[in-house]
Amino acid sequence: SSGINAEYGGRSISYRSDPFTLESANHEFYQSLSEKCCSSLSQHRLFGRSKLSWVVCNLGPASSYQTTLGIEQPGFLLGSQYLLPWDLPPDENWTPEPKNAWRGKRSVRCYVGYEYECSKGHRFYCSTGGVPVKGSPANMVKDNTGGSNVMSDMVLYTSCPSHTNKPLLGQLMRIVVCSPEQVNLSVCLKVLYRNVLISLTGAENVQIPGGKMTAIRLPYVYCDEADSPLPFDIEAYLCKAALVPFRSNPRRRNDKK
Repeated sequence: SSGINAEYGGRSISYRSDPFTLESANHEFYQSLSEKCCSSLSQHRLFGRSKLSWVVCNLGPASSYQTTLGIEQPGFLLGSQYLLPWDLPPDENWTPEPKNAWRGKRSVRCYVGYEYECSKGHRFYCSTGGVPVKGSPANMVKDNTGGSNVMSDMVLYTSCPSHTNKPLLGQLMRIVVCSPEQVNLSVCLKVLYRNVLISLTGAENVQIPGGKMTAIRLPYVYCDEADSPLPFDIEAYLCKAALVPFRSNPRRRNDKK
């Protein structure tokens, strides 16, 4: 349907007409808007089939994210623009866990956000169960809630908190992650849609280097293997462990100098 949406990395928003093709829904609109606003600011990589594409977009260094301000982009509802802390154990066993079993030790901190967007252009991060994030500079989320998100199935659709009388649905459109230099990330995107398991990454080995703030833009319309659009499914969800951390190799980086 028509509405207001953000470009690949979310830095600009614009009205979009009702897409009549899968290419228009999942690629052409975003590509056109990105070229107008941000082509000189960052790089993006396109993955997947042409009709079911998704994008990895570099938003800059991880240090550019400020925890007291959140993501400074248009469309975010007040208090819902904050990424959630994702704490990794201090050793190299970085299988993400929802509970802080190593509390008290010095952890490795990343930040992650699962971003939803409604047709009015309202954007908001959610925690598990599609519950909108509510924060402020004076009341920051400090525990490992981001880790809980990574290790949970995340609903594709949830109610937009700005519409209480007749709620609009927000759709999961981006995963934004900031990781320190020593933490690389493997991307593994699987969606259960109308009881069909859709592997967006497939056999592709997609990795995000450490030290970056990165947005992963998910499809707007989902389709089956025959490229036929799937009917709307309110129970659809992104499968857990979409991001898997692994340690970078400092020796290999030094060899490139």
